[in-house]
Amino acid sequence: MGRILAFLLGGLALALYGPNVFMTEGQWETYEKWWRETLPGGWFDTIFKKGPGIFAGLALLLLAVRGRDTDSN
Repeated sequence: MGRILAFLLGGLALALYGPNVFMTEGQWETYEKWWRETLPGGWFDTIFKKGPGIFAGLALLLLAVRGRDTDSN
């Protein structure tokens, strides 16, 4: 279960960080404007600025703790 959760958190981190890397400046402005209108308050900054690092860190932590094989003797 830990591996699945780690991969989901890692995928969420990539989904939040990916648009920033691949979009042009004009596309990013439109995308950011839409999310700022959709999310209330300062949630955009919390989710999109800090979120990817937090989710990626949690994914790595889960892989480190729960990613070992328990079947091998």
